[in-house]
Amino acid sequence: MTATRLDRRGFLSLAARLSAMALVGCGSSEVAPTPTPTQELILVPQLRTATPAPVVATPTATPDPRSPVLDRLIPRPFTWPVEGGCLPQSDALLPNAPRTYRNGVHEGLDFYAGSSCAFIQFGTPVLAMYPGNVVRADLDYRDITAQQVRELAALTAQQGYSDAATLDTYRGRQVWVDHGGGVVTRYCHLSSISTGIRVGAQVRSGQQLGGVGESGTPEFITAPGTEMHLHAEVRIGDSFLGAGLDPAVVRSLYLQLFGAA
Repeated sequence: MTATRLDRRGFLSLAARLSAMALVGCGSSEVAPTPTPTQELILVPQLRTATPAPVVATPTATPDPRSPVLDRLIPRPFTWPVEGGCLPQSDALLPNAPRTYRNGVHEGLDFYAGSSCAFIQFGTPVLAMYPGNVVRADLDYRDITAQQVRELAALTAQQGYSDAATLDTYRGRQVWVDHGGGVVTRYCHLSSISTGIRVGAQVRSGQQLGGVGESGTPEFITAPGTEMHLHAEVRIGDSFLGAGLDPAVVRSLYLQLFGAA
């Protein structure tokens, strides 16, 4: 039998499907949420009382995922950070998706080839999502090393979480743009930064900031060429747009942000 190597996204997707099949096979009377490729399904035992109360089925209205309204103080519409882009199809590529390798959650959108409508490969142009002022541009970036990958993994295991410095290393080569009002966008894992993009530069919406890459990812060392994508964040103060919200709500907010809803 010939073994087939699965990349990280393929393995997690397979695991999620097997988990979903197992839940169906248990004959649960409730509809279990479908785990996304990087989500871990946690089953919490039901609390019981001495005299269980009868269960009464109360029909509820189907929630409208488009009901949340984006804060009017957030500028929009944004431009897609890759030409022809759309929201990633998988919830695992949205904010709040678990990232088990660093004991944390995803804080942005991941644009991969085949999942975000756009043609994405090494060097695909990365575009500013809104006019603003460049506040970070890693012009002297040095690639992550095998030793760093080992050390960061050990540190995360020891601490139980990834600290701010570790997260910054994993984001690789970056450009940050300040749009005012506490709104900052981050463009991460870049393979390059465009000429003229430096701290203090003013950029317009849709202006090229750099090229797609996989800098900072562990796969840059362990499986080169397998993690080509753009990680784009929309920061609101000290947090990110959609923090702590369900995937349907997150999708609604980002569709509004990009003028697609």
